[in-house]
Amino acid sequence: MSGKFVASQDGTRIWADAAGTPGKPPVVFVHGYLCSALVWVKQFNDKHLLDNLYMIKYETRGHGRSDQPESPDAYASEKHAEDFQAVCAAFNVTKPTVVTWSLGGVVVADVLSRYGTSPLPVAGYVILNGGPLISGTREVPSSHNTTVMSSLLSPQTTEFQTALKAFINAFVAPGKSITFEDQCAWIGSAMGMNAASRTFTLTRTQDETAIRSVANELPILCIQGTDDVLIDSKKHEELVKKHFGDNMDYQRLPGAGHACFYDLPEVVNPMITQFVQCVYESSS
Repeated sequence: MSGKFVASQDGTRIWADAAGTPGKPPVVFVHGYLCSALVWVKQFNDKHLLDNLYMIKYETRGHGRSDQPESPDAYASEKHAEDFQAVCAAFNVTKPTVVTWSLGGVVVADVLSRYGTSPLPVAGYVILNGGPLISGTREVPSSHNTTVMSSLLSPQTTEFQTALKAFINAFVAPGKSITFEDQCAWIGSAMGMNAASRTFTLTRTQDETAIRSVANELPILCIQGTDDVLIDSKKHEELVKKHFGDNMDYQRLPGAGHACFYDLPEVVNPMITQFVQCVYESSS
């Protein structure tokens, strides 16, 4: 198995891996709820990204190969921030750009709250079909998402399995499909999560003061697939523009679903590279 385990400040083991070109702009990828670093298959096999970036992916606590603590305190905002910092330190990177998907988007707020904003601990922030604030993620789910989510927290195995398949299949735009191999990998990693991690990942809170304070300072690229069946795209756009509109590049991506980076990697990957290079050039 490639990758390695990194010890967070509280001793929780976080699985992480790196690829690409050391010395190039560092980028940390953060997956979404019930997922793992396996979702980034079309990014970590992209030669252009690998040649131009130093790419790090990790699995948030409770997910994938990382440890799954069972107490609510273990999922506190500062714990997520400390995991992120431990991963960066393990790969000797500072001030990376962060590419986030879905619920993974809230990690940047955790990091800023824990480590401050002067100087900023991250160089740039990419939001893929997600939101920057935990409070906001509860405002934008579609009706389909709300229906499925309640069953994803069910202690009944059959109900959970049925909901999980529906949830995973909804990652892509209607009419598109996930390969059998990827579907097995994504469902398999979610099935390995315990009930505590599934619950406390969603119910945790965070202090949003720090990220709101740098709304006009932190470079942000937000990409939203227009065919996302898990997020109400209109509400999502209104929410993120309300908090970050003046400083954010908001891009609608026609034909892409919730996992826009999986549906249209040929479009999303160059957008990521261009954004990172602009951030890197402006800060050098």
